[in-house]
Amino acid sequence: MSFVLFLVFSFFAFAKSEITAYYNPNCGCCNSYFSKLEREGFRIKRVKVSNEELDKIKNQLSVPLNLRSCHTMVYQGRFIEGHVPPEGVRLALGEKSIKGVASPHGVKSGRGGYEDKYEVVR
Repeated sequence: MSFVLFLVFSFFAFAKSEITAYYNPNCGCCNSYFSKLEREGFRIKRVKVSNEELDKIKNQLSVPLNLRSCHTMVYQGRFIEGHVPPEGVRLALGEKSIKGVASPHGVKSGRGGYEDKYEVVR
């Protein structure tokens, strides 16, 4: 029973946590991805930035060059890069020992969907 309560509490804690999403408004897939996450219960604060500003944010967060995507989301100093599936986003929100999670851009990303896998960056 206590495990079930932990899961319920964790879900509501994450749902109340706001994730800041930096993106270039010229990208067609970002808003679709953000909307899908919102339907999963995540709160997304959308911030439009230029490509130069986005690169600065990625550099500040030490997002590896080979994992960079069209947008970067940030939660308490941890990054969520690309179209990470909900379970990866939950990991980034809860696991303070990592730098972030990332999903390389793929076919599903181009349509605003979640990629099947993600990488944890420590």
